[in-house]
Amino acid sequence: MEATRTVNFVYAYKDYAGKDCEAKLDIKFPFEDDSIEELVTQLLSQMDPMMRYLDEDVNLEKELQSFIDLEHQKFLDDYAEKLITQAANEELDLEAIVRNTERLYKDELLQFADRVGPSDEDIFAQSFHRLVHSTSLEDILKRERNYAKVISDMTDLMDNEVESLNNSQQQEMDSQINQLDITTTSEDINNLLAQQYTTQNFVRKRYESELEAMMGHQKNEYRNWITSQVSQMFQVSPVSTPLGNRSSMFVSQQPSMEESFTIHLGSQLKHMHNIRILSANVTDLCSPLHAEESLNGLNMALGLYSSSLCGVVVLTPSIQAQANKNIIKNANRSTEFHFDQMDVQLEKIEKQIRALNTSDTSSTPSHGSGSGNSAEGSATSSPVKQHVPKLKTGDFFITKHSNLSQSHVIFHLISDEPINSPSEINSRHPVILGLRNILKTASRHDITTLTIPALLRHEMSEDMTVQWCIRRAELVFKCAKGFMIESASWGGAELSTLQLLLPHDISEELFTTLAGMVPNVFRVANPKILVDNNK
Repeated sequence: MEATRTVNFVYAYKDYAGKDCEAKLDIKFPFEDDSIEELVTQLLSQMDPMMRYLDEDVNLEKELQSFIDLEHQKFLDDYAEKLITQAANEELDLEAIVRNTERLYKDELLQFADRVGPSDEDIFAQSFHRLVHSTSLEDILKRERNYAKVISDMTDLMDNEVESLNNSQQQEMDSQINQLDITTTSEDINNLLAQQYTTQNFVRKRYESELEAMMGHQKNEYRNWITSQVSQMFQVSPVSTPLGNRSSMFVSQQPSMEESFTIHLGSQLKHMHNIRILSANVTDLCSPLHAEESLNGLNMALGLYSSSLCGVVVLTPSIQAQANKNIIKNANRSTEFHFDQMDVQLEKIEKQIRALNTSDTSSTPSHGSGSGNSAEGSATSSPVKQHVPKLKTGDFFITKHSNLSQSHVIFHLISDEPINSPSEINSRHPVILGLRNILKTASRHDITTLTIPALLRHEMSEDMTVQWCIRRAELVFKCAKGFMIESASWGGAELSTLQLLLPHDISEELFTTLAGMVPNVFRVANPKILVDNNK
């Protein structure tokens, strides 16, 4: 069907002498731009001038308007009928129609137009960055602590009620089992078990729903408050913001043992780095931000939108996007105001991994290198399990945080090494290459403080002998040194502080031995003593 249609309008009338006459005009449909008055004028120009004084234009306009309405509606009906027929016969490109409709909405309607200028996220980030360097910093930290206390209390209440419910259900189950084949049957026990599971699941879902609603309310209220405070910030005289103790970024629960070194790396142009070896639990580096009064909240706020971010490498044995349960629990003890909650981030990462596994059927492994909420994993080799989100050893995914005490970014590195049977690896092992990719990602995204597991293990085991620990630490130290030297050619931020994390249950003698290896591997910069020979 044609996109336009031309219809001839014929107006029959009698002139002043009673003679039958006609006025004709071609009208194009769809009728959009032309005005009725203009068409009436064109038709009157075909009539005797005397007809104007006989009010013939009034009858003409009414008949013309009726004709246009009828023909315009008929044109639209025919056009719609044609489109329906084409769609039924699959003759139309529906995707093109949808894209065109979307474009028209964006071009004509303001609420659908592409936003020009900073997004809401950018506005909030800029507002927060300004406020933390003003006199409002104390108010920000106080408000965050109050919000965190509410969520923490609700979480504790949920844990206590679930634990109490577990105890009562266990007692009830033990009582029923003792009466098995006396007053109860196995079917009764199965029914009781299903009932207990339903009750416990209902209690958890209720609290989780309340927590989600409270976190959403706090996040909206907090963001609105931040943006509203920006205008008031310029009404007061600026006061210098306390910078805090940078070392407090590292450890809130003091590690049992630690030692620091200063090194210079590079062949010609040397760069200074801080090497810190410490013994601590990895979850202590990812503890809740406002769990106790410390400078962690101050330093995290000042460093959040800076070029000096802190990252932690956490080993995970899962081939899926699953993080350490204790870290997830710590992250969920307060509202994440700047990013998605950790559970939401992990869900998004799983979707991206699933999309990669579906689109890429290649069996060639590739090591992940992602940033932000994204993750890049290896494609699965089996087409039968393309729907399963799967990562390989050496891949990693990233989560971002503003409510943990000492880490803005967590690199979750996939490691398949058994817990109780340590193995021997070399510099080409996927986990070592994964560390290299992590350092490269950190360099690209302004992460200047990075914590890595020095033994590629977070806990000691009986099979980890002293000689094995020395060999593993030497391998990690040398590879880390090589990666740091190589990072100078990558561009981006320079890694100023590298923390070598040892398991919290390591012996003092072994810690002293491994700490003594650092100066030999990294070649600690010795101070130069200048002597005045004139004296």
